[in-house]
Amino acid sequence: MAWRSTSRRIFLLLLLLGPVVAGCRGEQSLTPSQKLSRRIIALTPSVTETLFALGLGDRVVGVGDYSRWPPEAMRKPRLGALFNPNLERIVSLKPDLAVLIPSERGLETKLKPLGIDVLVVPDESLADVGSSFRIIARRCGVPAAGDRLLAEWRAGLTLPPLPGPPPRVLICVGRLAGQLGEVTVAGPNTFLDELLRRLGAQNVFADAPTLYPQIGLEEIVARKPDVILELRADPLTQAAAAAVVADWQALPQVPAVRLGRVKVIAGDHVLIPGPRIPQFYREMREALVQVEPRR
Repeated sequence: MAWRSTSRRIFLLLLLLGPVVAGCRGEQSLTPSQKLSRRIIALTPSVTETLFALGLGDRVVGVGDYSRWPPEAMRKPRLGALFNPNLERIVSLKPDLAVLIPSERGLETKLKPLGIDVLVVPDESLADVGSSFRIIARRCGVPAAGDRLLAEWRAGLTLPPLPGPPPRVLICVGRLAGQLGEVTVAGPNTFLDELLRRLGAQNVFADAPTLYPQIGLEEIVARKPDVILELRADPLTQAAAAAVVADWQALPQVPAVRLGRVKVIAGDHVLIPGPRIPQFYREMREALVQVEPRR
């Protein structure tokens, strides 16, 4: 089997293309050597969303170029993204804490010599996302806010499994617009794969050697998915969504295409492993529950 692997950075590109504080100021969970951070930056949309969900938005002084939620984040200074962080602007904002994810280690090495404290939080699995809420909350002195967010988030992930036989699903997270070529899919040990399994569905690329491999069309045909979920990081009009579905007609031999089971889930929350995962999870379940059981 020929696989074409993509790095974690490719998926981050998809992600980018893809007052609790007032009531919690008495909640301190810092080590004696740490100071309470008052000027925080975050370049990754998921981290930005988490900071605001924890009620820390008034402490955020800058965000990444692709941070779109909540609306208040749009008014913050823009600091670039994974491949083009604006170091000069970051320094000008005088942050005392940068909250990063593991793929941003390169930025960490640039910020620490400048005296900017760095907190790196995990972001790949559901467990990672949930733990990041508490890690950030404790570092910022609002541990109760982290506990509350985590409890609400977990409650939002409590949905009944799909009825009937488990569908075999392909999750497309990226491809060239208007055509089928190399398709980037969600593989094993990703939060998208976990969500599928929570619903009782099967990921047809659960045995992929990397998290987000690029797959050739012949391999998609061979895997025979019952359902194709195409995820888009931007809202789509009804006509645009229909065009996305129409692209797949190039593979009529695939059961999902032949039986009209290509589903599009689009929105600025869809590929963000953060506080809004429960919203996406509900939409994933709704898309799959509409599929007739396999005969």
